[in-house]
Amino acid sequence: MPRTTAARTKWRLSAAGRLRFVAGLAVIVLLVVVGNLVAIQGIDTKQAAAKALSGRLVTVALPADRGEIQASDGTLLAGNAARYRLVVDQQNVQQYERTPAGADEDAEPELVGAWGAAQDLAKVLDTDAGLLFPELDGEARWNVVATGLTSEVRAQIEELGITGISFEEYTIRSYPAGGVAGSLVGFVGSDGAALAGLELSYDEMLRGRDGEQQYERGARGERIPLGDNSTTPAVDGTGIRLTIDSTIHHYAQEAIASAVKEHKAEWGTVVITEVGTGRILAAAEAPSVDPNNPGGADAPDRGSRVFSAAFEPGSTSKMVTVAGLLEEGLATPEDEFVVPDTWKAANGEEFRDSSPHEDENLTLAGILAQSSNTGTLMAGEALTPQQRHDYLERFGFGQSSGIPFPGENSGILHPVEDWDGRTAYTVMFGQGVSANAIQTTSAMAAVANGGVMAAPRLVDGTVDSSGRVVPTERREDRRVVSEETAASVLDMLEHVVVDGTAGNAEIGGYRAAGKTGTAQAPSDSGGYDGYTSSFVGVAPVDDPRIAVSVTLQRPQEGYYGGTSAAPVFSDVAGFTLRHLHVPPSTGSPSDTPVEWED
Repeated sequence: MPRTTAARTKWRLSAAGRLRFVAGLAVIVLLVVVGNLVAIQGIDTKQAAAKALSGRLVTVALPADRGEIQASDGTLLAGNAARYRLVVDQQNVQQYERTPAGADEDAEPELVGAWGAAQDLAKVLDTDAGLLFPELDGEARWNVVATGLTSEVRAQIEELGITGISFEEYTIRSYPAGGVAGSLVGFVGSDGAALAGLELSYDEMLRGRDGEQQYERGARGERIPLGDNSTTPAVDGTGIRLTIDSTIHHYAQEAIASAVKEHKAEWGTVVITEVGTGRILAAAEAPSVDPNNPGGADAPDRGSRVFSAAFEPGSTSKMVTVAGLLEEGLATPEDEFVVPDTWKAANGEEFRDSSPHEDENLTLAGILAQSSNTGTLMAGEALTPQQRHDYLERFGFGQSSGIPFPGENSGILHPVEDWDGRTAYTVMFGQGVSANAIQTTSAMAAVANGGVMAAPRLVDGTVDSSGRVVPTERREDRRVVSEETAASVLDMLEHVVVDGTAGNAEIGGYRAAGKTGTAQAPSDSGGYDGYTSSFVGVAPVDDPRIAVSVTLQRPQEGYYGGTSAAPVFSDVAGFTLRHLHVPPSTGSPSDTPVEWED
């Protein structure tokens, strides 16, 4: 049936629409093709290139060298030693050839590959070839075979001429002085993390800041000389120079180790400070730790008991009671007392002297010389409880030394309101209060320094990578008692050595002053189980240069401070004075009476 005019018109319009649709579709396809071409030749090319480059780039850490720790004379106590790791390209090592043993020089080398390399390396590394072979055999382009190699071992391996092996240098922490000052210096772990001592407390300064190097490598793992590379250099750590004199410290460490063994003590310490500056010349202890092998010491011996061990000072703190009496004008060195074996306080508390005796006619100087507990209480009762507390606080008891050292125990000095009726008196002869060895030494140094306490310090300055030493700022000194009081107490302390309980502290050629201490040592379960024996002294009296404390914990053979600790003082103080070239003493002790007659 013939189409109508309207039908033909509709068909024509439909055909025109289809044509336009086809044309539009063609344009879209063309745009897609052009877009893809642009992407392939432009954007994707850049992305592909970047992806390929990232696959060729290697980032290597550049560890910063840790700052050194030096003694006062520059002796290296902690430093860095170069070590090497042996690295293999397992594909290249398969091409290793060597001339057979015993063959002529003209003989052709034979291919021995990874097994031959393992055999040759085993001789140098003192191991079995079978253990090395799995590390050398394979397809890896980079694999670590051995670490911790010295430069000497590296040179021996290089002489072998093994293909496919190389070396990467790194540093390890080393302690050339071994156990000398090891407890102070501390140590780092196998990962370089600081774990103890000054290594830990000064870690932020010592460790520096790591850098990194990025370079492009080829298909075989080789470095492309002109490829992309960038370097962020490491910033080495800053070192520290200590106040420790390595010679004095070593001598003191040997002396206290000998005393601990002789008296069968749990541990012992010796602290030596410069009177006028607070510089610590030695802080020795036994047992100690060798930072090169911290695992070789028991856990309690890996820290520093000079800082961490607080103990009741006992009679060494009687000088604080005497200083308070003189400073407050409540007594003089010549004041006379009839000292009984047993004495009852106003609050009804009863006290006995350290050993039974008849009534004794002692001056205040004599009470200190004979280390009488009852005499100290009789005289010290003139001080109010608050004054007793305040003078102990003035002399540094119950306070941090101010030296940044991990695990420091500041001791115990309870507020007066927490004292019971007995503690209010026992603090005057060193019980019910505790201190560490730094505190007791500083207290004695303050008396010898005209009543001024020089802030103790262990670090003299910082050391940069060029070796330049920059002194650290000193903390302010503070006056504890007047110069007159300090001079009187020092005179009385000399009579402790000349006329009293510390005859074993005498130093040939030098006048010495000091105080013995024998205090009960508290047990972990409560109560007491042994004694803390100590002596704290100063020399020479005519021109005080050093203050020295010696402490022995729970000695089983001879526990009195005068018999166990005083001889160590005489030994190490005499050595120190001679080492410092201090001239012998002049003059003689005063005639201050220690006894009186009816």
